[in-house]
Amino acid sequence: MSGMIGGYFVVLVAFIGVLLSWLPRLSRRELFFAVTVPARFGESQTGRGILRRYRSRVLVVTLACVALAAWGAGSAHFTPLLATPLLEIGGSFWAFLRARADVLPHAVEPTGTRQARLQPRQIHLPGHWPAQIGPFVILAAGALYLHAQWYRLPARFPVHWTLDGQPNGWSTRTLEGVYGPLVLGAILVGLLLLLGIGILRWTRHVHATGSAAEVELARERRILLVLLFSEYLVAGIVTWSGLLPLRGLPTRSPSPALPLGATALLLLILLLVFLVHRPVESAPQQGAVPVGDRTEDRYWKGGILYFNPRDPALLVEKRFGIGYTLNFGHWVAWVVLGALILIPALAPLLSRH
Repeated sequence: MSGMIGGYFVVLVAFIGVLLSWLPRLSRRELFFAVTVPARFGESQTGRGILRRYRSRVLVVTLACVALAAWGAGSAHFTPLLATPLLEIGGSFWAFLRARADVLPHAVEPTGTRQARLQPRQIHLPGHWPAQIGPFVILAAGALYLHAQWYRLPARFPVHWTLDGQPNGWSTRTLEGVYGPLVLGAILVGLLLLLGIGILRWTRHVHATGSAAEVELARERRILLVLLFSEYLVAGIVTWSGLLPLRGLPTRSPSPALPLGATALLLLILLLVFLVHRPVESAPQQGAVPVGDRTEDRYWKGGILYFNPRDPALLVEKRFGIGYTLNFGHWVAWVVLGALILIPALAPLLSRH
């Protein structure tokens, strides 16, 4: 089992490296390493040089982490294996900050002109509500099956194992021990669904018409699709783990093939959705004043965290890559962050003794 997990970490680190190398090209044309620049700056000689140096640093970090993951997979020490994704993200963030420092001297002020959409957005949750309630149906089906098999459940069963297959966390046949993980799974799926609704209702579009507006809608649809796949992944893995005590040998470490394979599938979907046949907006005329993303550079801390108490928006576009982030100047953002911290903290209380 350790060999399978080690191989998975090697592939995961390589995938993260590929994704981080492509992130600068997934942002808006007028945002380069989270800095507002002329739309064609990324295609200039200076911009290509900055991107090339960034990718070279990411490649060095990725190769070092792949080597560390390969060594950890073949040794008895799993700490290096578990640390490789964090080390890679940390090293790549250093590469991002170096590139951002090179771009900052070329920053420009965006236009003050605003566009307004007079009609509702022509976009909805993927599959509408029938597809959105599917993850909750999976979790409910798992709960009903556990209820029907209640007396087959052991009085005490493991719920967590070390990487070498030794149980190190136990639960009992109680309401919180059996159904607690499913409840937490439902809460997590609900938060993902709420995020999708928030993207539809609580985010602003920069462009109202033209190819740029169509690209925004297409980007939004892809993000919502990945969120839906993530909801099904969470529901499937949580339900699978909840049924583990019903195995013939419940103390035996389960094979990680299913959760690792499902996660790899999600990563593949992520790669296909965002990197293959992605829509590209037409380039503006040379010398045109950039539009940006309707936020000011000074409110972005390190180009990653957005803090603007004067902005009523709770969710804003990320400036590096694709997706959305919280406006940490909005008080609701801290409530959401607290909920995300509280869920993992509650997990041991609901599933283990």
